[in-house]
Amino acid sequence: MGDWQERSWAWHLIWRRNLYEWENDEVSRLKNHIEQIRPDRDKEDSVAWKHSGSLYSPTKSIGAIMIEDQTPILSKPIINLVWQKFINPRAQLSVWLANLEKLKTGDFLVEMGIIDAQLAVCPFCNIVTESNSNILFTCSFSWMSWMEMLKWWGISAVFHKQCRNFSIEWFGLVKSRKCRNLWGLVLGCVIWSLWYERNKIKFERRLPNLHKFDYSLKIKIGIWAKKMMGLTIVMA
Repeated sequence: MGDWQERSWAWHLIWRRNLYEWENDEVSRLKNHIEQIRPDRDKEDSVAWKHSGSLYSPTKSIGAIMIEDQTPILSKPIINLVWQKFINPRAQLSVWLANLEKLKTGDFLVEMGIIDAQLAVCPFCNIVTESNSNILFTCSFSWMSWMEMLKWWGISAVFHKQCRNFSIEWFGLVKSRKCRNLWGLVLGCVIWSLWYERNKIKFERRLPNLHKFDYSLKIKIGIWAKKMMGLTIVMA
C-alpha cells in the first residue's frame, strides 16, 4: 500500500488483476482522495467513528445515517420494506440492489465495457436488451410470474416497472400488519428467485420453463413462510 521515503510517506497501489478501462477513473478518484492522507511517524494510530465522536460504530447509529433525508440511497419507507426480518437474508440483498437499480444486468455490463451488446440479451425472452426493469418486471416471463402470484392470492393489479415504485405499490395491496409481513416475504422471494433463475439460464445454459419456475416459487414461498413466520400455507 505504501512505504516511508525518509520522513515522507508514499502510496503504492498494486492490483491483483488488470483493470478494466472504465475502472481507471475510479482509481484516479481513489488516488486523489488518499493523497490527502499522510501518516505521521511521530503519532500513534487510532480509530474513531466520526459521526458520533466515539471509538465505536453502533449499528443503530449507522442505520440512522443511512435513512437520513440527505443520504442519496433509498427513502425510509423502501428501507423498512426491504430489511424487514421476515425476508430471507439471501433475498434481502437482491431486493436491495434491485431497488437501487444496481443489479449487474446486461445493459450495465455493456455500459461498463465488460461485454458486447449481443451478449446482453434477456435470457428469458432472448429478444430485448436485459435491464433491471426488464429482467424483473417487463419481460413476458417475469410479468407472467408476477400475475401468477397475484392470481394465487386472488388479487388483480397493475404495477410500475421501476423496482422501488413497484415495491411500494406491492405493499399497498394489503392492509393488516400480519399480511404485510407475509407480502414482503413474497416480494423478496419472487425478486430473488427471478434473479437466481436468470443466472441459472445465463451461466448454466438452462432453458426457461415458466410452469416449473412458478411451481417451485410457490413451494419456496411456503417453506420460507413456515420457517420465518410459523405459518402453514396450502398450495393451490
